Amino acid sequence: MVGEHFFQFVDFFPIPIVIFDLDGTLSFINRECCEAWGILNPKDVIGIFNVINDFVVNDELELRDFIKLAFKGEKVSISEIRVPLNYMRTIYKHNNIDFKIDSMYQDIICFPILNEFNNIDYIAAVFIKKRIYKGRLEIAKAKEYMEDHWINKFELETVAKAVNLSTYHFSHLFKMYTGETPFSYYKKIKLQKLKEKLCDENIGVADAFAACGLDYSGYYAKIFKEMVGMSPSQYREMVLKNNKK
Repeated sequence: MVGEHFFQFVDFFPIPIVIFDLDGTLSFINRECCEAWGILNPKDVIGIFNVINDFVVNDELELRDFIKLAFKGEKVSISEIRVPLNYMRTIYKHNNIDFKIDSMYQDIICFPILNEFNNIDYIAAVFIKKRIYKGRLEIAKAKEYMEDHWINKFELETVAKAVNLSTYHFSHLFKMYTGETPFSYYKKIKLQKLKEKLCDENIGVADAFAACGLDYSGYYAKIFKEMVGMSPSQYREMVLKNNKK
């Protein structure tokens, strides 16, 4: 069996970690996870929560297939999972989850914990915080919408409709709360995605633009140089050169 020292180490590890028995029952939750999820007393969930049987985790978050693989002993990585904050706030009635947070996204890594005989004793899950949206709800949702739909062409009416505001009211609120226009925020997302694609040495510059839904000879080639300080080709050459050092 896994020793007590292992659990002591995990308890003080500065990343949220939970450990499940092989039947899916929560066996251990570390301090960092308790703090992140607003659990004042681990006994409220240990031995009670079962990830295999939980409807929200399996069906609403659509993680059933991933969970099956994890409990077969496979290492599983899941990206950009939206944390069900309202559900968690309902479960942990006396919690300290930050109510200013409107939405949170995490990556999850699941892996088996083996004993000295190379048999699986537990299944561990590590949670890595990726994105957090705070502030006025409509603005947080608008940012989230633009980050999730960055590949699409920007349309102010579409984003405003997604947060149930008129285009005028939405533009005014967004500028007031963020200091920039919705399109300016969208451009930053688009350019960041383009920079990531330009780092891929397996595709050309024009292909990187196309992968982001952009025309290499269009508007964004000019904007890229203005905001980054060099052309897309120069940026790509610099990155690839630094990667080879």
